[in-house]
Amino acid sequence: MTEPDVLAPQPDLGTPAVAGEATAAVTVDGVTVQVPAGTSVLRAAALAGVEIPRLCATDSLKAFGSCRLCLVEVDGVKGTPASCTTPCVDGMTVHTATETLAAVRSGVMELYLSEHPIDCAGCARGSCELGALARALGVTESRYRPAQPAPSAEAPDESNPYFVFDLSLIHI
Repeated sequence: MTEPDVLAPQPDLGTPAVAGEATAAVTVDGVTVQVPAGTSVLRAAALAGVEIPRLCATDSLKAFGSCRLCLVEVDGVKGTPASCTTPCVDGMTVHTATETLAAVRSGVMELYLSEHPIDCAGCARGSCELGALARALGVTESRYRPAQPAPSAEAPDESNPYFVFDLSLIHI
């Protein structure tokens, strides 16, 4: 392996790979892909070249389905399961871009935005993952966001090296 190969970024397909032979044929938005049975629908979709919106899913963690943005429709299955926690079975047909899914994702994103700071520094810099995903989903504001942030006498907590916790930016 050459040095550039080591440094090249690897795509994050959303959930860890499942070991085994590719024995399940899964069709995602009309594209069929062979994967080991038990592979997540999210990973199978990525392998098929279909991007499903997600916030909480990554190759480095076991899927837990908390963001509810990666919902899909599966023929013969009631409801809209999370693609990150739904295992593939042979013959499965998955739809990722229906009107129902767009409406559900928009509603979920509105709830996220209701707690997202209006003056998010990451959004201003263009580096906020939540803001970028909201725009991609066509959600620019939330019906649930109050007009004014809650007042806070406490100074922002800057003890974490990755984020600042500022109570004055939390909306109630």
